[in-house]
Amino acid sequence: MVTARAIADELGLLKPGDAAAEAYKLEDLSEERLIELLPRIKVIARSTPVVKMRVVNALKKMGNVVAVTGDGINDAPAIKNADVGIAMGITGTEVSKEASDIVLLDDSFSTIVKAVQWGRGIYENFQRFIQFQLTVNLSSVIVVLSCILLGLKSPFTALQLLWINIIMDGPPALTLGLEPIRDDLMNRQPISRDSNIVSKGMLSRIACNGIFVSIIFMMQALFNILGGAEGEQYTILFTLFVVMHLFNAFNSRELTDTSVFSNFFSNRLMLLVFGLTFMLQVVITQFGGILYNTVPLSLSMWIKIVTLGLSVIVVSETFKLIKRKLSKTA
Repeated sequence: MVTARAIADELGLLKPGDAAAEAYKLEDLSEERLIELLPRIKVIARSTPVVKMRVVNALKKMGNVVAVTGDGINDAPAIKNADVGIAMGITGTEVSKEASDIVLLDDSFSTIVKAVQWGRGIYENFQRFIQFQLTVNLSSVIVVLSCILLGLKSPFTALQLLWINIIMDGPPALTLGLEPIRDDLMNRQPISRDSNIVSKGMLSRIACNGIFVSIIFMMQALFNILGGAEGEQYTILFTLFVVMHLFNAFNSRELTDTSVFSNFFSNRLMLLVFGLTFMLQVVITQFGGILYNTVPLSLSMWIKIVTLGLSVIVVSETFKLIKRKLSKTA
């Protein structure tokens, strides 16, 4: 026990209030008592297969996602019963390897840390993709329904809707799934096993950005705030909708109140795809009139559309700044 505590202290596993215990002291504890004590126990010395199994089961009942590493036959039951069993590939027995979900080829704990980091990063990238898609869907539904209820002509043709869907499902959205892993990812709290992939923070950003885009769109549809000619109105609406969601893709890169500019250049592929998609939108608008039912717009109108499109980032950053200030004050 002295050796186990000394090693734990050297590794920084034991903090004030934490405890180390020998396995025999846990064997006779009731399940309720074990669950009560486990949050404080960080080290268990001379552990037995039975104690390992009880600890795994108790941690799972407490709502934790449990991973167990091991290399011996005695570790096999706990490895098998854990949510993720990890066996050593070099020193591990065949029994432990068969019972595990993952076999470490280099027997290095740092490999597990990297795997967890990559897993969290992939999970967040799924969230970024979903956040962007749901925002586009929400605003599409709002503007189409609003136009129908107000007796206006449908704002998009079939091919224009197809192009909007290409943006939603195509390269601009997919590059969100390639967002580099954030440096502070491992400092955050683990995600609960019963948590929804669409978090409350995501829902608020989806609602706010989707509704804001819809409001700006309907203001243009009803009041022509950009001052376009009568024949340009539906081309302006189509282009404004696409441009605003292209800029909103940058908002979708962040899942917290962090500014989009803090990691702006980390995903260069997205910047490239954004530029290419914007250029394609220019080509479609200026020269795709036969297919997409558009008319060429003047340079001054393009500047107005881009400026108004940037407002979706400005509004999002303003709300984030206010939330950061309030959080710091609290």
